[in-house]
Amino acid sequence: MASSPAKGRRTPLEGSWREVVEKLFQMGWSDGLPVVPPVDEAVREMVEYAGRDGGEVVGAVAPAYGEATVERIAANAVMAGCKPEYLPVVIAAVEAMCESRFNLDGLQTTTNPCTVALIVNGPVRKQIDINCGRNCLGQGWRANATIGRAIRLILLNIGGGAPGPVDKAIHGFPGKYSFCFGEDEENSPWDPLHVERGFQRDQSAVTVVGAHSTVNIGLSSFNTIEPMLLTMANALSYIGSNNVMVGRGEPVLVLTSGHAKLTADVGMSKLDVKRFLFQHAGYLAADLPRPMVRTERLSIIDGVVKPCMKAEDVMVVVAGGPETYHAVFVPTFGDTWQVTKTLRTPARAAG
Repeated sequence: MASSPAKGRRTPLEGSWREVVEKLFQMGWSDGLPVVPPVDEAVREMVEYAGRDGGEVVGAVAPAYGEATVERIAANAVMAGCKPEYLPVVIAAVEAMCESRFNLDGLQTTTNPCTVALIVNGPVRKQIDINCGRNCLGQGWRANATIGRAIRLILLNIGGGAPGPVDKAIHGFPGKYSFCFGEDEENSPWDPLHVERGFQRDQSAVTVVGAHSTVNIGLSSFNTIEPMLLTMANALSYIGSNNVMVGRGEPVLVLTSGHAKLTADVGMSKLDVKRFLFQHAGYLAADLPRPMVRTERLSIIDGVVKPCMKAEDVMVVVAGGPETYHAVFVPTFGDTWQVTKTLRTPARAAG
């Protein structure tokens, strides 16, 4: 028998492995790739590891507002290929994305190419081997890939976000399969993201982001930090990004430890970096393409169109390889605000 990743009773799964996988495709439980059958034993092991009641409701996942019980979350995590020790991260992410200020309903039904991205902080990164370094946004790391994929399956199976009828994305983007990485706290001179957002360094936390895409920022032509930061500020301002066109949200800039150390060497804190970026980001309102509708939503300060409302809204995260050759801009949906939740760590894992 298989535990249902959505509403409904347990489902008998009979036949060969291939036949079972094909049946799961036919039932609409897949993201387009083969999934691991959510057999009762595997789901039970997940739930037991978390130390929580399987019937506990973590949240209602929009737009169907299906109840995300611990058991259903675990079933989707099994299907994604997660290990049991990944489940607390997935549960915390579900709790975060179900908060109203995250606007999951809008994120799931928009024509924009949006997804729920996860940024993981704290000791859990090392405990479950989250990639925070080279290629952290890419392939090849089980924890990153399967945790992010579990969220996608939950959005589909519990939230009802089927592409086409519900998910109206015109193009989508590859990050909709999986988007999860950790912050490189050990090599950063700054407080990590979750500390900046009010939590303790020794707590494990996950931040959900309504990510719109990723934009590479090439910086190999510069060997000092100021022109690098000016180039980053320019990237934050491209006409057509939701942050610019909506005038709010929390655009994400992923720096390397090399960038962070260069800024620290010249006496800049993370807040100083945010203020520099905000000061230099934007373009003249007079340069807006004409005619243009919905101009009332723009964030215009002293005649300059900004990608957000204030410097503190720029989210700066340290991750990736150490070189300063590249940074990554992650535009956001705009009509969403990041949410951070701490993990409820099982007693045996904490010990």
